[in-house]
Amino acid sequence: MHKIGLLLTACLFLLASTSLAAPQEAVDRAAVDAYRAGDLATAAATWRELLEREEPLPAAERARLCYDLGNCALREERPLEAVGWFTASLRLRPRDADTWANLELARLEAGLPAADQGDLRATWNRLLSALTPAESSWLALLSLLPLAAALAFEALRGGRAARWLSLVGAGVALIGALPWLSQRIDPRFDPVIVIAEEAVALRAEPRPDAERLLDAQPGDVLERADALPRWTAVELDGERTGWLPREATFGLNR
Repeated sequence: MHKIGLLLTACLFLLASTSLAAPQEAVDRAAVDAYRAGDLATAAATWRELLEREEPLPAAERARLCYDLGNCALREERPLEAVGWFTASLRLRPRDADTWANLELARLEAGLPAADQGDLRATWNRLLSALTPAESSWLALLSLLPLAAALAFEALRGGRAARWLSLVGAGVALIGALPWLSQRIDPRFDPVIVIAEEAVALRAEPRPDAERLLDAQPGDVLERADALPRWTAVELDGERTGWLPREATFGLNR
């Protein structure tokens, strides 16, 4: 009887999940039809509504919605906004080739340098950012297993070979931890990208006549420190913050 009760509970949960997902899928199909018909405003508004719902969406689904919204912005000739959407999508789905291609196209149309310059440094940075935070954490943990096995072998048997195995295990652990370490060094907990078409002044206070600290350039990625209805505060040097008009920034935590 206990097993039957568990089975019934599982079936009810599955039916409830399906009933919740069905309306969302219908809305999404309507947005796709609007996009294909050229009604980009309706498609974008529908996808934004799906993205901003209170029910949490899987990361892959959020990444797809950001990608679709980026395509809308690109077709409506708002390349800087498209850069924001594609960058947000890549934070959730960092190895998607189509998103990378569209990001580079949007950056080209916005007059920004390529995200991947093709040199050694760019290749290294792309490798380090190719994993999501969850994936990098798992890789770091798994890479500790050879080190643990080598240390156990050295403790039990000793000798030069065991010491060499421990050194190799330490190297494997370090390499496996590099993506995780790089994300912790520059975590960007709540980043925003500047989508203003020209340089925009960072103000000392959230008002247009406040002291001008410096200029933020289109495409700059900054860490959000605070927000008001019409202004966004970003970190400058760890000690100061500057204020940008809200419409000049785009949040990447989508």
